[in-house]
Amino acid sequence: MKKFPQPTNELERIKALKKYAIMDSLPEEEYDAITKLASFICGTPISLVSLLDEDRQWFKSTVGIDAKETRREISFCQYAIMSDDVYEINNALEDGKFVDNPLVTGDPNIRFYAGAPIKDENGFNLGTLCVIDTVPRKLSEQQKESLKLLSNQVVSLLKLRNKNTVLETAQKEFINFVALSKDLVCIANIDGNFYKVNPAFTTVLGYEIDEVEGQSFFKFLHPDDHEKTILEVEKLANGQQSISFENRFYCKDRTIVFLSWNTSPDPETGNLYCIARDMTAEKKQQEILFNLTTDLTAILNSAEFSIIATDINGTIKQFNQGAEKLLGYKSEEVIGLQYPFSFHLESEIKEDAEALTKEYGVAVATPFETLVYKAKTLKAANSQEWTYVNKNGTIFPIQLSMTAIHDEIGETIGYLGIAKDITKEKEAEDNLIKNKLLLDESQRIAKIGSWKYDVSSKELIWSKGHYLIFELGELPAAELNAAYRARIHPEDLVMLDQLENNFAKSKEDFKINYRILFPDGRMKYILEIGSAFTDDNENVIGMQGNIQDVTDIQIAQNKIADKAKEINDIRAALDEAAIVNISDEAGVLTYVNDKFCKLSQYSETELLGQRLYSNDLGTEASVLVRKIWLYIINGKTWKGQLQQLAKDGSLYWVETTIVPFIDKTGKPYQYVAISFDITEKKLAEVNLTDALIDLEKNNKELDQFAYVVSHDLKAPLRAINNLAEWIVEDMPEMPDDVRKNLSLLRGRILRMENLINGVLDYSRIGRTKIEKESIDLNELVGHIVESLIPVENYKVTVSNLPVVFNAKILLYQVFSNLFSNAVKYNDKEQGIIDCSYTDTEDFHQFTIADNGPGIEPEYRDKVFGVFQTIQARDKKESTGIGLSIVKKIIDEGGGSIHIETNNKGGASFVFTVPK
Repeated sequence: MKKFPQPTNELERIKALKKYAIMDSLPEEEYDAITKLASFICGTPISLVSLLDEDRQWFKSTVGIDAKETRREISFCQYAIMSDDVYEINNALEDGKFVDNPLVTGDPNIRFYAGAPIKDENGFNLGTLCVIDTVPRKLSEQQKESLKLLSNQVVSLLKLRNKNTVLETAQKEFINFVALSKDLVCIANIDGNFYKVNPAFTTVLGYEIDEVEGQSFFKFLHPDDHEKTILEVEKLANGQQSISFENRFYCKDRTIVFLSWNTSPDPETGNLYCIARDMTAEKKQQEILFNLTTDLTAILNSAEFSIIATDINGTIKQFNQGAEKLLGYKSEEVIGLQYPFSFHLESEIKEDAEALTKEYGVAVATPFETLVYKAKTLKAANSQEWTYVNKNGTIFPIQLSMTAIHDEIGETIGYLGIAKDITKEKEAEDNLIKNKLLLDESQRIAKIGSWKYDVSSKELIWSKGHYLIFELGELPAAELNAAYRARIHPEDLVMLDQLENNFAKSKEDFKINYRILFPDGRMKYILEIGSAFTDDNENVIGMQGNIQDVTDIQIAQNKIADKAKEINDIRAALDEAAIVNISDEAGVLTYVNDKFCKLSQYSETELLGQRLYSNDLGTEASVLVRKIWLYIINGKTWKGQLQQLAKDGSLYWVETTIVPFIDKTGKPYQYVAISFDITEKKLAEVNLTDALIDLEKNNKELDQFAYVVSHDLKAPLRAINNLAEWIVEDMPEMPDDVRKNLSLLRGRILRMENLINGVLDYSRIGRTKIEKESIDLNELVGHIVESLIPVENYKVTVSNLPVVFNAKILLYQVFSNLFSNAVKYNDKEQGIIDCSYTDTEDFHQFTIADNGPGIEPEYRDKVFGVFQTIQARDKKESTGIGLSIVKKIIDEGGGSIHIETNNKGGASFVFTVPK
């Protein structure tokens, strides 16, 4: 399948397309109008608004076809989005890219195509507005321009769709916000009638929405607050942008609530947009505080806390005995002074002022305003940790609650600061932190973690040790459960889910092993122990427990299991191959395998509980048994051969190793004997000894025979040779053919003598032990070259040869035979012989190469046979034994020899000698 072209900004283009949320949307008349107009202008039966995502071409609007989409890889539009101009194919049958396209060869039989890219405001080609015909054609320039203009209209529709989507979303969010708000939200007119109200009116006031909308808010307003409310509304009528005020409303049950209003007008419609908060609870709190103010002095002085009251500007008005005790000042020393006087650290106040400025965007003018800002702004008590400074300079931590004091009409008239020395609490907190750190460190060292899980909320809480084991950073509770499940091995996750289901029913403590799998492929083994906690009805509402990383333990157990299997396998292998028995410290058999029973002819029942060795074999065997026991009871392993008695009275031999097993005190507690039946081997040794004696006798007889043969054969040969020489000397004028025949006779005599010597040498190889010595091969080969190689017409090259430790006479025979062959069979006017050396790991390797006629591959093994020659002996005098002697010497010495063709066309004899 051909790979479709992609714009360079394909990923961004796809993101831009998805932003419009247009794919797979329902048909829309606006788009259909554009495709109909495009079809009309261009005179084509088919027109499409086509959008291309990652792998398909989807049609938002079509004219002339019923298809909704096609694969992107066969679309024409995939090429049209590659540029900003109209892409036109006049005849698809003449275009190589489309001639075999299924949309051309089959329905709808496209011949003509023209597509204008749909380019959005950010320059991404999202698709095309295209026209198609089943016959070839060509668009005019005006038609192309019209097609581009219409594609721009598609972009305008997409932009409008996007804006409508954003607007609808915003409207839904606003409606939801208003509907869900706990505050009273409404639209009213300047005449005081409610136009729209949110559900909070029902929640707070008890009225249904239709009971409020269209009604005057004075209907619900407390009569005493009418005038104050009218004055506030008039401010809006006079152009004020917003107002804030409080009043009282009647609920449907005629109870009264205090409402704090924030209202802004719409100048064009005259509508009022209002938000009210129910302040009833706060008012009651203030009322309680106000009622308590009259007894404030007594309360202040009787309280254990430090209580300091100021006016609205921070002048100290009350300073109770708790404050005197805490700060070291008498009340008369500080009343009338400006709070915080010298009670606070300036650095802390400055730091808090900067934080308030950053949080609320306002500059806090004075230290006192810093302390009361939140109480004043939030209109509620503000509790915060500070540091107090005692008169003697001692500093200590406090918890300071700062509250605004209001009069009976709700106006702020001062502030009340209640402080508690939290030194002990801080120490306890520090100890708690230290203990937590100690616990975390203990869990880290022990590889332990703790957890708690809420069944209904699915909320999971972990200790730091738990995070360390799972190798996760600390996560919000809402994300932790998903992260935990993602770490569990997929095969174990099903098991844990089933455990949770069963656990909710059984309520029994559980203990489970599972695995966690990390992204890099590592795996940990986890042991988890958990128990349930229940509600008052004994329903399981959660679980808690501990986990432990037992990876090292599991790995050790796996190794133990593997080792146990290995031991069992070894034992099985021993049982299969060897005779095995085990005896206790007293030598009594506790285990025997089948091979032992079979060889001894005793059953397992007969053997167990018996001593392995008896004295029935005679005095010599009894002495050996005693020696063995004296050896192994001292913890030493004994190896040797034993002759034992079978049940039928027959004797058999075993090769035995007895291994003592030592306890903690260093004494053997059992003995394991592993034996092998060597009865046949012992018989073979006896037979071999007899054979060697016979062989030695035969070798002596063979040597004597060879001497006799050599002497008896050589004597007549020498006589015939002498007779031939005498005839030549006595007949100097003999005919040439007679002289030639006599010369041939003498040559045959010489060959026969050499043949006899060669046969004797060949027969002695391997039978006669020759002492090895250190040999300088450069010197040895030099002597051979001087004695065998003619000075004229031969060029000999010898590389630097090593010093070897070997039998000198044998190496002399090897080198001299090979050099002699190189000269004997050379057929060139200028003979060349090279002797080279290669050092290998275990061998010395030598190569003797010549430029002679070479040896064909089919003869390279044959020439090493006894009496084998390549050329007829009439042409070259040869016994056919020289190379066989060379090969036998090398083979007997543990080396090898073979023949190769060299770059001179001659033969290379390559042989090796062990180091």
